[in-house]
Amino acid sequence: MQNQPFKRQVVSAELSKLRSHFQTLIVGNANYFGHLPGAGFPKAVQKIQGNTHYENLGCLGLQPQFNLLKAIVYINQDSGYSGSLCSAGSQEYIRFYLSFDDGSTWVDQGLTSLNVHDVKHEGRLEYAVEMPVDIKRYSCKKANQLLARAILSWGVAPPANTPHYTPVWGNVVNAHILAQPVQSLLLKDVIDSAILKDVSELIDLDLKIPTAVLPVNYVALEQSYQEAQLAPHRLAYPLVQTLMAQPAQLSALQAQVKHSFGPLKFDWSKVVESIANTDGNIDFEELNCIGLQPRATLDHLVGVLKVKKSQGYSGNLCTKGSQEYVRFYLDFGAGWQDMGLTSVQVHDINSLPKDGFNYAVFLPVDLSQYKKPCKQGPVYAKMRAILSWSSPPPANTPDYKPVWGNTENTTVMLTPGMIDQSWKPAPMITAVCGQSIADIHPTTGTLTNAAFSDAPFGNSLWISGHIGNAPDASSGVAKLKYRLNYSTDGITFKPVANAFKLALEQLSGGTWTFPAPVTQAPLADGYIEYQEDLVAPLQTFVNLDILGVLHTAGDASPYRWLQMEVVDPLNPATTYLSNTIKVRVDNAAPTASITMDQGPCSDIKVGDAITGSYSAADDFLGSVSIAILGNPGGVLTKIPVVLTSSNESGTWRLETTGMTKCGYVVQLTSSDRALIGYASGTAYYTGGGHQFQPTAIGFCLR
Repeated sequence: MQNQPFKRQVVSAELSKLRSHFQTLIVGNANYFGHLPGAGFPKAVQKIQGNTHYENLGCLGLQPQFNLLKAIVYINQDSGYSGSLCSAGSQEYIRFYLSFDDGSTWVDQGLTSLNVHDVKHEGRLEYAVEMPVDIKRYSCKKANQLLARAILSWGVAPPANTPHYTPVWGNVVNAHILAQPVQSLLLKDVIDSAILKDVSELIDLDLKIPTAVLPVNYVALEQSYQEAQLAPHRLAYPLVQTLMAQPAQLSALQAQVKHSFGPLKFDWSKVVESIANTDGNIDFEELNCIGLQPRATLDHLVGVLKVKKSQGYSGNLCTKGSQEYVRFYLDFGAGWQDMGLTSVQVHDINSLPKDGFNYAVFLPVDLSQYKKPCKQGPVYAKMRAILSWSSPPPANTPDYKPVWGNTENTTVMLTPGMIDQSWKPAPMITAVCGQSIADIHPTTGTLTNAAFSDAPFGNSLWISGHIGNAPDASSGVAKLKYRLNYSTDGITFKPVANAFKLALEQLSGGTWTFPAPVTQAPLADGYIEYQEDLVAPLQTFVNLDILGVLHTAGDASPYRWLQMEVVDPLNPATTYLSNTIKVRVDNAAPTASITMDQGPCSDIKVGDAITGSYSAADDFLGSVSIAILGNPGGVLTKIPVVLTSSNESGTWRLETTGMTKCGYVVQLTSSDRALIGYASGTAYYTGGGHQFQPTAIGFCLR
């Protein structure tokens, strides 16, 4: 963080030894380091909790337009990460939570990870990670503020639904965030529920009502800001910038000033003087953390800033408010290169928490030309970000000092890669259902990450990727054409013919906009247009980097091979093929059965024990559970006898003492590990074990 220069902590020989043997030690004793609370765990041998010598979370914030949580991870040492750059290295796991009641309860949002290695570097390396979150949007009349939490843990993933978990290596960071209000409301959401039934057959309740974005009322703002004792030049700054941008003569400018500022009470000359004398003010906002987020397609330059005051941002949630602009620079050794401008929208919020609101900004960048194979060593770059409220930092001015805002510097390291100097279309598949191809086993086709261990895919395969060296389509050049191909034997490929929708994101002048979704309908030969355009001033990005979707239901073939084919725009007879990805597909539900020793539909006396057996099987068996429907009491026990990755069988026993005389059902529910993924809005929604197979047996208590 600013004004807090990094000082590397000295690692003792004992700590280094414990770090290098971490995995072995916790396999022998899960509570070796004393970080697992509660009874039932083995006694701790060496207590280490929340150690941040090697890594720690810096900042956490929300990009509200995208519903993306971004966190900055600091890598503090140059060793202790299980291998060099060409090795597998190790994982920094980050699990995210949201609280809708200011920390009383937490909702698990998912797990992500960052691959790290032993590399020599001065200072520290700063990375970013992200997690899409599903936050319901409400009317602009009320601020929807939440508390976010990120838990960093090296070497072992924080367990799900454990918000108070303390890692051995890592730390926990909380941050208040503010959700974006809904841009339009459904009519049924604004009609009183008591009359919904009466009008449901008369009008369209799904009619969208746009929410008004009110113009800035500077007169009302001036009075409010005066009551809050805010300096007048904060209010006037956006107006002054607008006027200064006009190339009119001074006399015309003075007339415009009179017209614009007439109802306002502040002294024009004093306001302009105050603005001229303000340099890098961080009373209202401050950029605290920056980092590079490695991604399979376009990397992200990320910053996390804090909004510190309840007022001073040109209007509440029902107005346009104002922009916090951030311009990013990188220096690979030849001087600062302007990478571009981004921003996030902020507002006056009367209910601002004491620690402020934390916002994230990001800028997608193509760094492939700078990357090198791991054998050639790490590629470092200096990174700079300049925060400027209301007024964008000028381009190609890395030493610019904003009026409102500040500058942050750090060092980042690019992920290894091959340099493509041909400048021909370079297609690549990077993910299936939001899961990186690096986590898909090349032989088995199953997932190998912490979230979905040895899991196949099911139903629809959403395929993501990128085409390098795409032309500037916004300039009128024809867009690239590509098609997805699939095979069930790895030899013969067919075009994917399924239509799908793409959500697009556009960046112009640092401001994000979201055009209407585009329906991609492959032609008879399977080809469709590539929508991404990275060339400024109008950049178009494809949400989730989606290339297409392959529906697999109804075909029992256990595997799919996927590839992308791109037409050379200068020579249509030439095509370029991407990497080929093999995935395991499982669309079959588990087989399951349950029996009762007393026989089905038996009459049982209260107090007697009921016993039985059960079994469930699937090539990728997930969970198996037994429940008495209705939660009637009693003590139900499941005793597995056979327990493998594909089979579970055993006995069950129900003690009926205390249960009410009635009819009951014992239900066995089993699921597999298949990942069912689908794209919605700005995020993938994925889950394991969606192939449920319930079966039940009944009895009566007399």
